Amino acid sequence: MTEELPAMPSDDGAGRGDSETDGWRRLHPLTILKEIGSLAWAIVAALVLDFQPADVPGIWEEADVAIAVAVFVYALARYFFTAYRVTPTSLELRRGVFVKSLQVMPRDRVQSVGANAGFIGRLFGVTTVEVSAADAEDIQLGFVSEEDAEALRRVLERGATGSGDGEGEEATAAEVVAMLPLSRLVLFGVTDTALLVGAVAVVAGLAIGVATRQYWIPLPVLGALAWPTIRAFGLVGFRSTIEQDRLRVQAGILGRRHTESPLERIQLVQVRRPPLRRMFGYETVTMVTGDIGVSAENMNLTGFVAPLVPIGQWKVVAERLLGPVALDEEDLARSSRLTIRRAVLRGLVAVAVVAAAVGWIGWAFARAAWVGALVAAAGTVAAVAYARARWRILGWALDDRHLMLRRGVFDRRLTIVPVHKVQDVTIRATPFQRRLGLATVDVDTAGLSLSGSVLAVDLPVEQARYLADRLAETAARVALPDGV
Repeated sequence: MTEELPAMPSDDGAGRGDSETDGWRRLHPLTILKEIGSLAWAIVAALVLDFQPADVPGIWEEADVAIAVAVFVYALARYFFTAYRVTPTSLELRRGVFVKSLQVMPRDRVQSVGANAGFIGRLFGVTTVEVSAADAEDIQLGFVSEEDAEALRRVLERGATGSGDGEGEEATAAEVVAMLPLSRLVLFGVTDTALLVGAVAVVAGLAIGVATRQYWIPLPVLGALAWPTIRAFGLVGFRSTIEQDRLRVQAGILGRRHTESPLERIQLVQVRRPPLRRMFGYETVTMVTGDIGVSAENMNLTGFVAPLVPIGQWKVVAERLLGPVALDEEDLARSSRLTIRRAVLRGLVAVAVVAAAVGWIGWAFARAAWVGALVAAAGTVAAVAYARARWRILGWALDDRHLMLRRGVFDRRLTIVPVHKVQDVTIRATPFQRRLGLATVDVDTAGLSLSGSVLAVDLPVEQARYLADRLAETAARVALPDGV
C-alpha cells in the first residue's frame, strides 16, 4: 500500500510551487534576502566602485547601480528556480539559474532532520531545515515557514524510521532524556578542559607580558578561549527528548536550533569525563550517527545527548538510546601489562628530548646544565606514573549486543558500540607492538570521523584476533537495518 503524505501547510501562497499537482514547493520569500547575502562580494564591489573619483570615464560611473540591480535580479531568479518536494520515496531539491541541478535523497536514508531558527528567523517565523543522510552533501532548505518545517520533519522522520500509518498517526508525549539548567551550564563551561587550557594560556601570557612589559602578548592567546566559550553558550536552554522512535535535541535563546535523529541510526554512545568534570562528579554523554555532513549552524549541538549528568548515569541514558545494555565498567578486561613498558619507553623518548633542550639552554645562558638532569628525573617519574595509570584505565568488554571500550588518562572516554553497527574491524601492530606481541583493534562505524577512533589498545595478539573474529561473527548474525 502506497503511503499517503499529509498535506503540507501553506504559507499564504509563498510556498506554492510551479504546479499544485506535482508537489513542488518554493521556499519562503525571505530566502531572497539570504540569497542577496550570499552575493555579498558583489555588493562590496559595488560599494568600492561607488567611492571612485567623479571623473571616472564612461560606464564605470553607473557600475555600482548596475551591480546592485544584477545582484537583486539574480537573487530573485535563484528564488524562483529553487523548489523542493517530498514524494513517497524521496526528498527532492531542484535549483540553479544557469546550471540546473536536481538532488534526490531517499527517505529511508535520512539520518537526521535539523532546524536552525536564528534571531531574525524567529522574528519572521521562518527556519532553515537541514536534512542529512549518510553522505557528504546534505539538503538545506532555507527559509521555510515554521509550519512547513514541522510538517517536513514529521514526514521525513516517519519515512526514515518506517513508523506511522499516515494521517492517522497520533503524537505521543516526549520523554525527557536530559536538560541543562543555567547552574549546570556554568559548571559545564568551567569544567571544560579546553577552557581550562585556554585560561592557563591567558594567565601565562599575562605573566610574560607584565615581566617583559609587552602588554600585547596576551591578546593573541585570548583566541584560545573563543571556541569553548561559544560551545558552552550554544547549549543555553539545552533539552533532549525521545519522541516515538527518534531523539530530538534543541538549544538556544535568541536563535532556537534543534536536530533530530532516528534511534535506529545511532552508531555508538560515548561517555566523556574530563579531569575537572570528574572532580565534581559529572560526565558528558554524546552519540554518533551516520550523519557525515554537519552544518556550521548545528555544529555546537551535534552529538550532545546529556551534556552534564552525575557519574554513572550514562547507563540510563545509553539504554534509552540503544536498548538494554548488559555490560558495565566492572566487566572490562584490561589490556596487557606490557603496555606499561611500551608507554614508559615512548615517554622516556619525549623526556630525553625535552631534558636535552633544557640542559643546553641552561648551560648556554647560566652555566646550569643540571636543570636538564632535574627535568629528566622528574619526567621519568611522570612517564612511569602515566604509563601505570593508562594501563589501569584501558579496558574492553564484549557480549552478543554491545562492545564496550575505555581509554584516556586525563580525558577518559567510555564507548558503547552496538555490534550490528560495526562496519569494519582492523588489527594493527606497530614494530614496537610486534616486538612485544601486542596489537590494537580498530573498530569502524558510519560517521565515526566526527568522534575519533574506537580502539582496543595493546591487546595480546591472540586476544586481538579473538576480539576481531567474534565481532565479525556476531555482526554477521545480526542483520544490519536498511541504510546505515
